[in-house]
Amino acid sequence: MKTKIRLLTKIILALFASNTLSVSGQKTPYELSIYGGGGLAAFCFQPSIKNASSKGYSVDAGVGFTAFFSQNWGVHVGAGLGFYDVKNKVNDFKFITPDQKDCEDNLFDLHTTLNKYKETHQAIFLTVPLMLQFQTKTNLSNNRNKDEKVGYYFVTGVKALFPLNCNRTSEIASFNNAAYYPQFDNWIHSLPILGLGSFDGAGTTEKLKFGALTMFVFETGAKWRIGNNFHLYTGVYFDCGLHDPIRKNRVPYSVYRHPEQFQEISLLEYTDTMTLMAAGIKIRLTFIPTQNNCFNQWWKGVKKVYKH
Repeated sequence: MKTKIRLLTKIILALFASNTLSVSGQKTPYELSIYGGGGLAAFCFQPSIKNASSKGYSVDAGVGFTAFFSQNWGVHVGAGLGFYDVKNKVNDFKFITPDQKDCEDNLFDLHTTLNKYKETHQAIFLTVPLMLQFQTKTNLSNNRNKDEKVGYYFVTGVKALFPLNCNRTSEIASFNNAAYYPQFDNWIHSLPILGLGSFDGAGTTEKLKFGALTMFVFETGAKWRIGNNFHLYTGVYFDCGLHDPIRKNRVPYSVYRHPEQFQEISLLEYTDTMTLMAAGIKIRLTFIPTQNNCFNQWWKGVKKVYKH
């Protein structure tokens, strides 16, 4: 029985060796890298909002490790820092609060308009990507082919963003209240003592706390060999948030109806979900360890133990 177990172990290790170390002369099955990128960023509103816009930018940089289990396929992990700055703007919010009573108990409908709402999000994240990489046939060893100059790659997976410092600013430029009395078919457009008329808005800046944000990531481009030990990845990326972590921090815009409520402005809830999206350019410089690296030394030790 012990002889059979040892034989089976030898077979498994031999298959592993042939798959990871012997593919077209491949000597090192992994790459170490540094990367950086940046581009446009925005929130996607679901459902969409009329007279609304979202735009900004994002950047990130870090280090990575890519383990290849064949010439075409590998797994990439990393760690870095990311930053985004995005501004959302909505021209106006209009809503009606029915069945209000004045000092004489007359019923009226309060018509409110919030003008030029703006919110700004600035955040620094610890980023941890976990992605599957596919590339066209490439010699991963240091024994490069002189004719081999460029390949192409695709990377997809997820990226976790852990917030380190997040600030938000909310602002309403002005608001207007008007009262309509259905029983008299009459409007009152200006009566400041009752909170009717046009008033200046206000703004609030504070730190925002929320949990990790998970994003779907996709990247594609060209992989250039620039030396015996180096590759340069140049590509484009697209990131899409899989959930809305700050949804619970928002309040309905209809709560702001009277001047005294505008001392502080919270993030307003004006759509069901807002997901962060980003697209831009990514550059990654990778280093292929020499043949006498720690992995190969470990593998030689394994073969020595089981060769008898």
